[in-house]
This record gives sequence, structure tokens and C-alpha cells, in this order.
Amino acid sequence: MITSKLIGDIEKFVYKQGAPSIFHIDLARNKAVELARKLKGDEKVVELGALLMDCMIAKALALGKLPEHVKMSEDKVAALLVKSRLSDEEKANVLRCVREHHGVKKFYSLESEICCNADCYRFASVSGVIGGMINSPGIPLDELAKLYSLKADEKWNALSLGICKRELKDQYRIIKLFLGSYHKN
Repeated sequence: MITSKLIGDIEKFVYKQGAPSIFHIDLARNKAVELARKLKGDEKVVELGALLMDCMIAKALALGKLPEHVKMSEDKVAALLVKSRLSDEEKANVLRCVREHHGVKKFYSLESEICCNADCYRFASVSGVIGGMINSPGIPLDELAKLYSLKADEKWNALSLGICKRELKDQYRIIKLFLGSYHKN
């Protein structure tokens, strides 16, 4: 059973990691819970999945192993959940939320698909881009614009839920126009 205490403990752990920003963590988490409510998914599973999906990205960056951050996060989540009172199905579902948050051909569950789509709001929504750029101190603006443009494309292509595609379609277009015009100057 996923308890409020477990979610609070995981939140504290994730916030201490240094990346992604707390803004991006909370954006994806809140969107995941909202989608779970609308689509009748397990809200607690998606909340844990959204909190944990990039929990080792800071360490992966520090080690120069960014492409391995998903596997590193999945391994860390497995270790964190080993002593929890989650059922085997809940553990498996949370782990798949982490493993599949960049998208797959066939999702393990509605919850893992929700986490993938919620993650896309970090880079394919106007609030995700603005909030993310504001919370990325020390990175030159031209590098941020290039990064966010590439990530917007990646996340747009990872979207699988119609509700999210409809909501983000115009925002994605605006982001691409804005960031594209920045590169031309």
C-alpha cells in the first residue's frame, strides 16, 4: 500500500538530488496525478512514478552517463522500494513508470503511459519551458534555447495520450516558433 508517509519520504529524497529542478519535478507530478484522476488510473502509483522517474539524472550527469539515467533511476527505485509495504504489483508498476517514461511501443500499464505523458510537460508546455529555463542558473541562454528546442521535439514525439496531444499542440508550436526565432538572431 502506498502511504502518504512513503510519498513524503520519496519527495524529500528526490528534492535533495539536485536535478531535475523541483519546479520540473512538481510540474510532472501534478500533471500525472491530474491525468490519473481523469483517466481513472492509480493516483498513488503515478505520483511515485513521476517523482522517481529521473531521480538519478543528477548523478548520471555528474558521471557523464546521461543516457544511463533511466537504468540508474530504475535501480535506485528498486532499492528504495525493497523495504516498503507495496504489493509486488505496485512495485512493478512504479518501476515500469520509471523505465518507460521516455516512451515505448506498448506501455506496461495506464500508469506508466501517464508518467511518460506527464514528463512531456516539462519541455513541451510553455510553463515547463519558462519555469525550466528560470530554474537553470549558470547555463548560457543560447545553450538553453537549443536544449529546450531539442527536448520539445523529443517530448512531442513521445506523447501517446490524445488528451495531452490536444492540450500541448499549440503550446509546442509556440515553443518551436519562439526558440526558433531566438536561434536566428
